[in-house]
Amino acid sequence: MTPRLSPGTAGIARRGLLLGMAWLNENLQHFAVRTVTSQRFDKHHVAQLKPLTELALTVWMLKRCGLELPVLDATASWIWQQCEHGRKLVALLLARHDFLPCCALYASLRQLGFRDPALDRVLRLLARADIEAALPLQPWSRLAMRYNLWQLGLTKWPGQEGGLYIATRPEPWVVSGEVAYAITHEVFYLTDFGARELEDVCVTDYLRAWLPYWTRAFVDANDNDLAAELAMVAACLQASHDPASTQGLHSALAVQREDGAVPGPDGAGSFLFAEGDTAAHRDFLGCYHTTLVTLMAAAMTLRNSTI
Repeated sequence: MTPRLSPGTAGIARRGLLLGMAWLNENLQHFAVRTVTSQRFDKHHVAQLKPLTELALTVWMLKRCGLELPVLDATASWIWQQCEHGRKLVALLLARHDFLPCCALYASLRQLGFRDPALDRVLRLLARADIEAALPLQPWSRLAMRYNLWQLGLTKWPGQEGGLYIATRPEPWVVSGEVAYAITHEVFYLTDFGARELEDVCVTDYLRAWLPYWTRAFVDANDNDLAAELAMVAACLQASHDPASTQGLHSALAVQREDGAVPGPDGAGSFLFAEGDTAAHRDFLGCYHTTLVTLMAAAMTLRNSTI
């Protein structure tokens, strides 16, 4: 039987979800992708897709956790319109084959029921090309790309990906933002966001033992972005009934604003700033990611509960 959450955790998770969904609905236009007038695509154009990609993942994850709300379906349709029903991604990938990792956006949209045959053909060709294995990516980033290609039916399950941080179970006291980012994302993809168990029991035991301590470090540093991501990891490992493993979710929701946003750490989103940004848009960029991961952490934590 799945362990129950404490009533307090379940209550704040539900309240946080409702507030966060209200914030998403009010701020949807800030996720819009600006029109690219040039035929040349650079990393700045791809960076514009980051918030939209993370929004698509969040919508899919909330629905996967059992939230069947009309606003989620409406948001998914709006995201697909932002992609020009796939045409925008086709143009990007034909111009820049090395931007194959942007298949993440389409992977979530496919799970949400949207499909473009032309985009399918382009991705099928690129997934089979030599560039797929040669791209200079961090191990966790390569895992992410192959996980998303797997979701699209274009490659095998990436469970044997080499060079991953968690596979070596390094000294747990060596933790930083970069290390935590690798840990969280490797767990997300290797567990299919909690749908699968990790294949190595020793890695699972290592993560469950040290997850509360890593979370405490980022809570103390007021980094609720990584604290919430670590709460997602706890849910992926079926450890979210443990109060020590839900402290990241509690920390993020404790600072949730009345409008539903969860502030990010200092400097969050600043690499997405552009000339002419309004103060409201920069506020959005500073909190959107932490808000999204908090929503996913709350939904995944509730999913694991029998309440």
